[in-house]
Amino acid sequence: MNEHRLIADELERQLGHWTGAAQCFVDAEEFASRHAWESLERSIGLPVRTQLAQTVDQLLENGRTTTAAVRASRLDPGRLAEAHAAVQQFRRRYVQVETTLDFFGQAVNTRTSTHLRTTLQFLDSVAYQSIEPVLRPLGLPVPPVLTYLGEGLGASILRVGIRLWAPGAVNPVAAVKIVRHNLYRPTSLFHETGHQVAHLAGWNAALADALGKTLADDPALKAMWQPWSSEIAADVYAFVLTGFASVAALHDVVGDERTLFRWPLGDPHPIGWLRTLLGCAMCRRAYGPGPWDRLERAVMTTYPASRADASSVPLILRSQRRLDAIAATCLDTPVPGFRDRPVSALVDPQRVSPSALAELERSAGPALWTSPHWRGTEGIRLIALAGLREAENPERAGEWISRARTWMTGQRSVAA
Repeated sequence: MNEHRLIADELERQLGHWTGAAQCFVDAEEFASRHAWESLERSIGLPVRTQLAQTVDQLLENGRTTTAAVRASRLDPGRLAEAHAAVQQFRRRYVQVETTLDFFGQAVNTRTSTHLRTTLQFLDSVAYQSIEPVLRPLGLPVPPVLTYLGEGLGASILRVGIRLWAPGAVNPVAAVKIVRHNLYRPTSLFHETGHQVAHLAGWNAALADALGKTLADDPALKAMWQPWSSEIAADVYAFVLTGFASVAALHDVVGDERTLFRWPLGDPHPIGWLRTLLGCAMCRRAYGPGPWDRLERAVMTTYPASRADASSVPLILRSQRRLDAIAATCLDTPVPGFRDRPVSALVDPQRVSPSALAELERSAGPALWTSPHWRGTEGIRLIALAGLREAENPERAGEWISRARTWMTGQRSVAA
């Protein structure tokens, strides 16, 4: 066998493997179960399945083009290099498509049980409810939201419209990872939908400008806080939707003594200590005194600022003294993308004040935790109420997680 034929045969063998493997992508159940796919609302599942099908079709078409190039090289030794490059490109594209399909397949397939399917369907719904009343009046597109269970301590989002791993593929939904320890206290979900809102409305840049004006008299603080604007905006969004519950839950994520004062170069997340105290300052700004004052004292007593790296202690202490002003900037500054209104005018944090949540609890009575009506119409405030009660009653925190699991999974019996 001559060298030309040997190389052409090997190219065709390799390509046969990759195109054969790509044929398996046609069946969505290669990546997630039928029941998991069926658990998605049509508004979520259809755009995902459509994008994935288009991505697979493009890969298979590329495979056919590459096959033609390899076979043509059998007749023309001068085209072997071109055929070799095409096979290499196809295998790289295969990996990119597989990564894309694996991501969505694994996300959808986290709906592995009846309880998880019900919970994630509920989270899909409240995530959409958290952005639709803001984005639609602004004339901005309202993306469907796909929630899924993931590992780690913190939630994350793959925003709608960003490029996926596969060439030409664009994310058709906002895909939000919820971590297991916060599955039944999912205030972090609204931090992530806040990222989506902030991106679409241009809030991040506007908040950075506002923080710059507030801290203009201290250039070092200005340089410290402005790069944190995107994460602060998301924290603010979670706060206006769920009140103190979001602040307590945030501290549980960032409150590791090994990392609470960490300030990695280029990290968009505020120092955890300041981030927690800013949440408490927003509570004071919106509601006056309350249980957030106790959290603030506990944090400052357990982790005095002197435990931070010596080089950052002066900045941290100066920041602490400005937190009330920073909280006012976050909540009250008009934002161009919000039609020159503050975020608190679009989502009123008073709806999740302790008094408002107590009134909801009183007026609805025991049905609040059992009725599908309340679950469907007041899901976000139920999350806020459960988180508030957990934070207010440390000795009964475990009970509130169990209670939340019961109503979020649609069960009928909730312990008092």
